[in-house]
Amino acid sequence: MRYLTLTAYPDDVTAAAWNDCLDNSEFAGLYTSPEFFGEQYFKNSGAFAILAERDGEVHGVATGLLSRLEMSCGLSGSPQVCIRRDTDTEAVGRALAAGIKNHGVRSTKFVSAFTWGEVSGFRSAGFRLKHFDAPLSTILLDLSRGTDVLLSECHSARRVNIRRAIKAGVEVREMNVELEFDDYYALYSHWCEVKKLPCQPYDVQRAVFTSKGNRLLLVARHDGRMIGVSTFRYRRPGIMEYAANVSRQDERKLKQNDLLIWRAVEWATQQANIRYLSMAGAHTFLQRFGGQLHATYRYSLDLTTFRRRDLAESARAIAMRAYQALPDVAKSKIKKLLDRSNAD
Repeated sequence: MRYLTLTAYPDDVTAAAWNDCLDNSEFAGLYTSPEFFGEQYFKNSGAFAILAERDGEVHGVATGLLSRLEMSCGLSGSPQVCIRRDTDTEAVGRALAAGIKNHGVRSTKFVSAFTWGEVSGFRSAGFRLKHFDAPLSTILLDLSRGTDVLLSECHSARRVNIRRAIKAGVEVREMNVELEFDDYYALYSHWCEVKKLPCQPYDVQRAVFTSKGNRLLLVARHDGRMIGVSTFRYRRPGIMEYAANVSRQDERKLKQNDLLIWRAVEWATQQANIRYLSMAGAHTFLQRFGGQLHATYRYSLDLTTFRRRDLAESARAIAMRAYQALPDVAKSKIKKLLDRSNAD
């Protein structure tokens, strides 16, 4: 098994082999496809792809971003390593690991590759394994189960909120980018300011939203006013992933976010070639939509002197285990002290 490194959209033959691998994989998402190179968000972010290939057939894919200090292939809620079904994962993992390692630059200090399952070849190549569970993994909804079953599996409070939003007159439909983008961008800018998040430039965000065939953009309105927007990305065939949400904080009583996600579930179940909806996270709000918690994995290389990053991470894990073992009264006191310290 050899690897091929790409830093731009490939030729037609390579793209076809790459897509054939994804067509025969369990969790093929938009960001593991050749279209990753066309994503406006990553235009100047060192996008790359590693293909594990044998005799012209691609058996595994890893896509990621390379900055001056770090190289990453996805996130814990959205892995960007995809492997062909019924292949030799040891050989594929070794090939992908070799390609990722060799793509690093002199200043690279940390390398991470997130996967949907264990890939032994990464460990054979010296990568360190970390297991992610809730809230840092993801919730998967099996769309083949249909809307009736999926709704019944939602937490009762989630079903109540969906009905409450509908009864209150919240309407959800797909965005008309030409007519509604300016309203969206004003809401998005406000959301980023409130949440202290970086805000994508107007032109970049609009270019992403006008890309065809790989995004679902849902708008919630109440009395004509835009009160929330949820976005999803997908690949056919493959999976759909929850990408982002913005909403008016003063309108949360309308439960627009509950309805936005549920409308996305309804839309996705009607798509014959989309198998799963991944929530791209597993915190409480997302867990209450039912589905199955799906653990994810990170394979990493700490290239700092004395592996300082691994040591700090291990120390944090020990501290967290010690904290979790404390009585609730002690946890509450510690939390109050931390909150007071942050306020100061």
